[in-house]
Amino acid sequence: MSPVVPIIILIIAFPTFFILRWILKRFIQNKKTRNLTSIAGTIIIAPILYLILIFAFFSYLFYEPQYDFEKEKWFAYKHSRHEMRDDIVESGILKGKSQSEIIEIIGKPESNDSNDLWKYDLGMSGAGFGWQFNYLELTFENGKVTNVKKIEIVD
Repeated sequence: MSPVVPIIILIIAFPTFFILRWILKRFIQNKKTRNLTSIAGTIIIAPILYLILIFAFFSYLFYEPQYDFEKEKWFAYKHSRHEMRDDIVESGILKGKSQSEIIEIIGKPESNDSNDLWKYDLGMSGAGFGWQFNYLELTFENGKVTNVKKIEIVD
């Protein structure tokens, strides 16, 4: 454990103690009992508040919105296509489609190494303290899509 953690917990503990003591003033008249109860409550509540704050921070840091695939938004917002990638992969809307049907649904690929492997650039997204480059890879066999895979490269 980092030496910073107890310091942060102490910083959280001070206002927690005074708030708890203020709340308990209505219920416990004896000052000594109220203070001891506030200390005990602070010892329990401060680490829990620390964990909640850490969880909230990382949830905010790694949050990435996901939306259902909409053809109009796909073509209009090329740099935020990554927000629809999970729906495309999980729903299987591209599986079994021919190359011409794929072009009609999501357009021409940015790069196709061959007729059997197409890649679409889905834009950049945040990945914690760095960047994440998102791609959609379609694999064709006999002119039909057999595999749809999302590729995430974290920088």
